[in-house]
Amino acid sequence: MSKTLVKIIFMILFSLAMISGQKKIICDYCAKKITAKYFLTGKNSYHNICYEKSVQIKCGHCHEKILKDYVTYENINYHNICYEKFIQLKCDFCFLVIENSYSFEKDKKYHKKCFVNNILDKCDICLKPLEGKFIVDYWDNKYHEKHQIEMPVCDSCSRIVSQELTGGGYLINKKRSICSLCIRMVVNKKNQIPNLSEEVRNSLELNGLINLPKVVPISLVDSKNELIKLSKNKLGDIKGYTHYNKTTLGGVTIKEDFHIYILSNLHSTSFKAVLAHEYLHVYLFMNNYYLNSDITEGFCNLGSQLIFQNIDTELSKYYLKSMYQNNDPDYGKGFIKMNSILERTGWKKLLDELMYIN
Repeated sequence: MSKTLVKIIFMILFSLAMISGQKKIICDYCAKKITAKYFLTGKNSYHNICYEKSVQIKCGHCHEKILKDYVTYENINYHNICYEKFIQLKCDFCFLVIENSYSFEKDKKYHKKCFVNNILDKCDICLKPLEGKFIVDYWDNKYHEKHQIEMPVCDSCSRIVSQELTGGGYLINKKRSICSLCIRMVVNKKNQIPNLSEEVRNSLELNGLINLPKVVPISLVDSKNELIKLSKNKLGDIKGYTHYNKTTLGGVTIKEDFHIYILSNLHSTSFKAVLAHEYLHVYLFMNNYYLNSDITEGFCNLGSQLIFQNIDTELSKYYLKSMYQNNDPDYGKGFIKMNSILERTGWKKLLDELMYIN
């Protein structure tokens, strides 16, 4: 036997002896013996296939192996680049990374500055962001609460009188403001009254309110203070008043005088509604109906409602909505009461039974 062959046999026997003397290596995943190449991480040993399939960290986004540094977010691991591109919070306005606190609206996230400057509604008057409480009026104008205190309100439509909302406005008798949208429709001249009066009377007559005096003087009054003096009524937002004087002889009425006073510079829609209200006062006086105040004013407000319904514009709808929201015991709750009777009975039966309502 040659020396070379002896040497080879010796090396093989030595290797086998070494292997038989080594400790068995167990896979820390499957708990089976490792007999081939294996993967060692820390103090743990794994079959290569066990490590690759079940132990090795994979990206929660692309599901590929993570071999270098990585990010853990909400207990999920990601490649740095996957996290930055697809997982890390980004502003839905500027699309840059959100590092700190953020604003959240409708499933979208924003830097606080982006949210305030670009997403929040803006004030229709000062154009600044509407943070916190703000007002949305009937006309869908949005503005800070302070503007309602600092700026005049239109006496006709209740908009804030401003260049931004109404194109400015006008001051009437140093107390009342009328916006530029309403000013062209105000009633402030005597020659405007006859046509408006005829229109109102026709609407009332179509619903059975007939036999009103053919001529009832109608005068425009410049201020609410004058109306208050005439009516001796300091309650409510007075816009009209009907003066009634009766002359009797031997207990028999021989003469009746009516005079309607209406605040000047009302929008024509409001003027007609106030006039209808006052004509119903005339109707009550003519028929000697002296009812409770809530029945009286509620009934007269049915005339105003009739006008608003016939006109059917956004402004008339606004006035009508305001009537239903009025909490005044006479002009508001009295109106609701009388309107419920009207809806149940109709005009004819209401007029027939009016004197019995309490």
